[in-house]
Amino acid sequence: MKQMTFEDVQQLTKNFLAKYSDKDHVILLGENCPVMLSAPHGVDQWRKGARKARERGTVNTVLQLSKSCGVPAILKTKNNHDDANWDETSEYKTALINFVKDHNIKYVFDIHSLAPTRKCDINVGISGGKLINTNRQLYKDFVQNLCASGFNVYIDEPFDGSGRTISSSLKNYFGDNIWTIQVEINCRIVRYKEGYEKYKKLLDCLASFLVNIKE
Repeated sequence: MKQMTFEDVQQLTKNFLAKYSDKDHVILLGENCPVMLSAPHGVDQWRKGARKARERGTVNTVLQLSKSCGVPAILKTKNNHDDANWDETSEYKTALINFVKDHNIKYVFDIHSLAPTRKCDINVGISGGKLINTNRQLYKDFVQNLCASGFNVYIDEPFDGSGRTISSSLKNYFGDNIWTIQVEINCRIVRYKEGYEKYKKLLDCLASFLVNIKE
């Protein structure tokens, strides 16, 4: 995929969120394919009566992958004193479920970021295997590709994608008609300039994998 500078990436996110700051979320249509991306924490959230800071780097990750791979995506663009990945119901979840239903989406990658103090590069949440039981080989290929590219991957640790998350909500709704995972990327890679070379490598790895699923 075409690479941007670190400064380009920061500006991409800033411009996108400013453009759609009056909308709860935005859906990018992409091509007619069975894969979709999600970024529910690209803006601040509101959980248990308190503000939680946005997960930096998730918006630009989804924007770049959606554009380079031609896959549809949904991104949260406004804090409505809600948390799309925690609340049982939200405009974001409803829109995502409807899009999956209307466009025959089979695979959803829900993108998040980890605190830089976490030991792993990537945390893949599969809820003990529940989220990926329709295609375990695809999950194995995904993890193997990340590891082969030099990334330290933890499974279900520290987050497993269970509960009321986007991934589990989709699984509960669609059952065996959906395969979904929660992908947490360490902020050391996705947020800071010092990790930008590794971030570009990650984007290439993810883009290659997404394109293969499309085909």
